[in-house]
Amino acid sequence: MNQSNEDINEEKVFSSTVEDDNQDTFLGSEKSSKKNPESLPPDELKAKGGQYKVLARKYRPQKFEDLLGQETMVQILRNAFSSGRIAHAFMLTGVRGVGKTTTARLLARSLNYKSSKVDEPTIDFSESGDHCQEIMESRHIDVMEMDAASRTGIADIREILDSINYSTASARYKIYIIDEVHMLSKSAFNGLLKTLEEPPEHVKFIFATTEVHKVPLTILSRCQRFDLRQLNEELMLKLLSKVTEDEGAKINEGSLKLIGRAADGSARDGLSLLDQAITLSAGNEDFDVNSVRDMLGLSDHARIIDLYNFISTGEIDKALWEIKDQIELGAEPSIIILSLGEIIHEMTRLKVTNDDNDNLSLGPENMARIKELKEKIDVKRLTRLWQMILKADQEVKSSFKPTSALEMVAIRMAYISNLPTPDEIIKSLDDEISEKKNFNTKTSQKSIEEGKDIRDDKIMSKINSDPSVKKIMEHFPETEVKSFNNMEDSKNESNETE
Repeated sequence: MNQSNEDINEEKVFSSTVEDDNQDTFLGSEKSSKKNPESLPPDELKAKGGQYKVLARKYRPQKFEDLLGQETMVQILRNAFSSGRIAHAFMLTGVRGVGKTTTARLLARSLNYKSSKVDEPTIDFSESGDHCQEIMESRHIDVMEMDAASRTGIADIREILDSINYSTASARYKIYIIDEVHMLSKSAFNGLLKTLEEPPEHVKFIFATTEVHKVPLTILSRCQRFDLRQLNEELMLKLLSKVTEDEGAKINEGSLKLIGRAADGSARDGLSLLDQAITLSAGNEDFDVNSVRDMLGLSDHARIIDLYNFISTGEIDKALWEIKDQIELGAEPSIIILSLGEIIHEMTRLKVTNDDNDNLSLGPENMARIKELKEKIDVKRLTRLWQMILKADQEVKSSFKPTSALEMVAIRMAYISNLPTPDEIIKSLDDEISEKKNFNTKTSQKSIEEGKDIRDDKIMSKINSDPSVKKIMEHFPETEVKSFNNMEDSKNESNETE
């Protein structure tokens, strides 16, 4: 049922998604004169009896321009909507927290957009449309959202198939948003095929999934696919800095970078961690990077470098004490392994490139130590240590006692780090074999020469004992001796050939 303009205007004042002061302005647009209760600071919100909304929901993008790192997708959609080449089904893929569900709702809002000035599908929202608020709050009658993780069977899909033939209640299109679509059963996917290929003109499908490889190709071929990118460090820092400023919190850039790295490209994870950091920093004058590191359970890079140094030099007792100290300070064994792998990767990267960028936010002192340590080891050994780290990560995670597994990994790495690589062992064996062959060749040659000398002595003895031959040799000494020698040599060569 359509709402009156007075009702819509009244709801906009308290809207948590459309007229939220922070939501519309956190990327730099002009501020609204209206104040949303949920955009107030937590203390004021609590005094007014309001409910606090976490940052990941409070700063959910409300326009396509707010989607960070998705410029290519936005440009494609902009061109498609302006030219009328709008697909009937969309597949949104990507890791957690990059905006798949948000994008699906924005698409639904675009397809059903209608305002006093615009009455056609568009991705440019000059003002809040008639259906925008209900769609973004996931309560519009013509926009159905289904979680395929909990509704996986053909019976659930049959409900959709039975309803698509009915016209819309108030909007332009009837839109079905299916989240985690890869979890549908085989029969459910098969039930969708025919309808997905030729849906009614008033029906649109929007799918979202984190594991697109599990979606049948017959489904993928019927959809326009968009792969949503993870946020890089620059975009993540931009997002966190702006939200921190809007929240009135004081968190330095180093701490925000550390939070951004821990988020691993996920905007939702980054905002959730920032929410926790803001709470921790309240009334804490000593809040700094170390506080964030403790909050995240990360190891100190300086101590990880110490651990690597002890392992590489074979100082096992010191390495074990270092592991014990870090665990007592709250570092998880899996995090220590991860941090050690990052140090090894950074050393390898510096070894093979001229890039001196501090990718791990190590700081000048730690960066100088890494550059010094990388000169003491070659790439082959670093590669071998990296392979051991990959295996150790699984061992530590699956072990019944992760600390013991981590200690065994350190012992193994310390003993193996100074051993020759397989290539070096093979080369050493080849050199040894070649040396033996050369020795045997020289020995054989020497035996042949000694045999010739013995033979010549026998010949001369025979000549000296035969008077007739001795008489001939007196006239032709050199010629006859050489003839004898040549005859013997020819005979030996003939025998060897045979």
